[in-house]
Amino acid sequence: MTSNTRGALRLTAALTVCTAVLAGCGSGDGYNLTKPPFAGSPACATLTGKLPGELDGYGIETSEVTGAAAWGSGGDIILYCGMPEPEAGAECTDEGGVGWVAQKPADDRTAKMFAAQGRDPGVQVRIRDESIDTSAVLAALAPAVKEIKADRPCGTAS
Repeated sequence: MTSNTRGALRLTAALTVCTAVLAGCGSGDGYNLTKPPFAGSPACATLTGKLPGELDGYGIETSEVTGAAAWGSGGDIILYCGMPEPEAGAECTDEGGVGWVAQKPADDRTAKMFAAQGRDPGVQVRIRDESIDTSAVLAALAPAVKEIKADRPCGTAS
């Protein structure tokens, strides 16, 4: 067997293994949660333990990903705790006593995205469906998010 043939066979085998591994990584539920960069914070553990079981008619899905939660079988609503703080100066609205800053959606599957202002670690919410009642979702998440003390109110720069 020539060196080129062996190299091609190794490459084919490696690509097959990588494809199998990546196929196994995806969940059949239409979303893949990733661990936020600062998810190991005790504040995130407290927050995720107090999340509501239902949001806008969607039940919470089980996840082994630290600092992340999803509602709906397709990840219709996703919360990440342990995110960087949102950019200062963005418009902020109060829902349930928490200042929420609208953010540019992170991907083409996210219709709306919000971050809680002034909290460390940061909390981000991604909503996939335009028809979801954003105000109701953010207000329902507020009691859990309030577990992370805000260092400044809505509308103030860092």
